[in-house]
Amino acid sequence: MQKFIPFVLFLSLASPTAMADVLGLYVGGGAWRHDPSGSFSSTDPGSDSIDMKSSMNFKEKTESYLWLAFDHPLPILPNIRLEKTGLSHSSSTGGTFNYKGNPVATGATRIQLDSTDAILYYRLLDNWVNFDIGLDLRKIDGEFKIGGDTSKFNETIPMLYLAAQFDLPFSGLSVGGDYRVISSSGSRYSDVRLRAVYEMSVIGFEAGIRSVNLILDNVDGINSDIEFKGLMVGAFLHF
Repeated sequence: MQKFIPFVLFLSLASPTAMADVLGLYVGGGAWRHDPSGSFSSTDPGSDSIDMKSSMNFKEKTESYLWLAFDHPLPILPNIRLEKTGLSHSSSTGGTFNYKGNPVATGATRIQLDSTDAILYYRLLDNWVNFDIGLDLRKIDGEFKIGGDTSKFNETIPMLYLAAQFDLPFSGLSVGGDYRVISSSGSRYSDVRLRAVYEMSVIGFEAGIRSVNLILDNVDGINSDIEFKGLMVGAFLHF
């Protein structure tokens, strides 16, 4: 992914048109190089705060994302965007600590938060400034493995979806971003993307920054404040 960095324009998104004048189909994908940070712990007595880098030995990793969007001119029906993103890290623990009340020395570790999104949204503004609002139904395939302890889960959660796009006149360039979030009882899961997009004819390119943050406040006995953040680059076709 580093070869694309000189071409990164830095900011934000081109969300598909919600109340479009014509039908439109977008197909795209790219790579996201995410760097984990933060820590988590269990609520069991004597448990330690486990750092994503010094304790888990997690490093930067590049994974792919794919998306498809369909626009239509019917104002009553929402537009549709589908996405799939890989997010996982594996390594070996780098020390001795207590987790769920048990000591953990060296051993295999893994965190996985792969996601599949079905987004239903409407476009409230549709000119050189575009603004979308909708619902993101995100399916998370998750796994937490620390030493001999493994927890797996498969959940679908509703998230608020907001997106904005600002078209730069006569340039083919646009900048913007999108924000998805769910928050409850002190816990929050969010996904933020800022992108620049260049589109010519049926081909487009995007580059920017993405950040996924997971804050848990005693959810199934776990506290966390972890983040996966880094550069993303991609391309798409518009039919």
